Amino acid sequence: MTNTPDSSTGDDAPDVGAPSAESGAPRRIAIGTQRPGVKSPSLAPRHVYLTPAGSAGEPPAAEADAGPVKPVQAPEPAASQPPPRDDAGRKGRRRDAPRGPRADNAPPAHRVAVPNVRADLDDELAAEFDAALAGVEVDDLLASAAAGRLEAPLEPGTRATGTVLAIGPDTAFIDLGGRRQGALKLASLVAAGLDVPEVGSAIEVTVGGRNDDDNLYDVALAHHAVAVEDWSQLQAGMVVAAKVIGANKGGLECDVAGLRGFMPASLVSVWRVENLEEMVGQTLDSLVTDIVPAARRLVLSRRAVIEKQAAEAKTKLLETLEPGTELDGTVRTVRDFGAFVDIGSGVEGLVHVSELSWDRVANPADVLQPGQKIRVIVKKIDHQTGKIGLSARDLVESPWKRAAAKYHVGATVRGVVSRIAQFGAFVKLEPGVEGLVHVSELATRHVRSVADVVREGQDVECRVLTCDPEAQRISLSIKALAPTPAVKAAAEEPEEAAPDEPPPPPARKRTAPLKGGLGGDSAGARFGLRW
Repeated sequence: MTNTPDSSTGDDAPDVGAPSAESGAPRRIAIGTQRPGVKSPSLAPRHVYLTPAGSAGEPPAAEADAGPVKPVQAPEPAASQPPPRDDAGRKGRRRDAPRGPRADNAPPAHRVAVPNVRADLDDELAAEFDAALAGVEVDDLLASAAAGRLEAPLEPGTRATGTVLAIGPDTAFIDLGGRRQGALKLASLVAAGLDVPEVGSAIEVTVGGRNDDDNLYDVALAHHAVAVEDWSQLQAGMVVAAKVIGANKGGLECDVAGLRGFMPASLVSVWRVENLEEMVGQTLDSLVTDIVPAARRLVLSRRAVIEKQAAEAKTKLLETLEPGTELDGTVRTVRDFGAFVDIGSGVEGLVHVSELSWDRVANPADVLQPGQKIRVIVKKIDHQTGKIGLSARDLVESPWKRAAAKYHVGATVRGVVSRIAQFGAFVKLEPGVEGLVHVSELATRHVRSVADVVREGQDVECRVLTCDPEAQRISLSIKALAPTPAVKAAAEEPEEAAPDEPPPPPARKRTAPLKGGLGGDSAGARFGLRW
């Protein structure tokens, strides 16, 4: 449809949409100019600009002085002109148009002076500060700030010393330090025969898992297990109470709060348990080493708990133990070189074979047996390796203290040959005191072998040559008590004949020729032989 030209537009106005004679394309007419008297629609301004004072379009001076700068609307585009376009052909603002509020037209901001740390506070702040810190020391504030820092979570099975914060109907709340708290069931105290601790008292506990709902650790008494109710409360590394319900060749069958678990024989104890049936019915503190809820697999270890307790007890014991301390212990194992003795809390020390008795001990098993009670004294401590040397003979007075008076030089003593060596024989004079008879002091004659003169177990009499109690050495001699050669020769001479006995007749001379030899003719002459 085409528009008919009228007088307002002129006779030369072409029809709307009619093709142009030059380009052949239909002519487009701006909106609002098709008919006479139609105005372009009034649209809201797209941008509002803040103009500085004195520029084009500024308000009158009276208005500028009266108040802040007012926004001025941008001029409307002409109805006959399309919106300006940029080089890319996109509709947009003119290049010379401002793009936003100008900083110099913005209302003045509320400026605050930068505080000076060296300047004094005003009276109001100083009064509030003094009221807040009234009666509080700076050291206490620093200590509380350090104590309030959040520390790393506690691993299950860790032993810690806490402070009782509050006592509930069935739970005691324990402060574990570092914003960590634990919940201790009072029923466990009653079962152990202990009294309920007072608020503020220190208590040693074993830490279990943490409840994410209330951020409380499940704790139990030291060396006691943390109880569980289902698989979701179990995790590797927790210490639980395992009741032994059966035993087989491979280990122990345990019950953990209704859950079935297994403890291999190698994880029952640090030492070998000969009869596992004896442990049926006992409740053992055990460590969860492996757990697979889907397969209902629960592996426990009592040995890990014993080793951990022993390590902690050994650390504390090494800090307080000193050489010379007397202790009561129990023999755990006996070896060829000595015996290992438990001196308490799983801490073991070695009694060397030379420290068992002042008497010579060939086999420690002849003196001690596993399970035997023995009193020992601390000989030495190695804090780097944790080894403890013990002695049983030092509890008895050394026989060498009175050896100088009893075995003085020149004394004649009797003893038993205890052992024979290539260079001599050892003679036991009393338990713990032995003397050496050198091979040159065995006999007056030359001795090729010590066994040719004495034998083990033989009772001999000796003379003391030297005695050194500090070095624990005594030199003996058997030859010194032997008779002299003159006396021995006189004793071996035959006795003279009695005077009433006649002397023996003299020997008769031989007159017959000797047979053979060089005298007379030889036997070969009979056969015509001549030599």
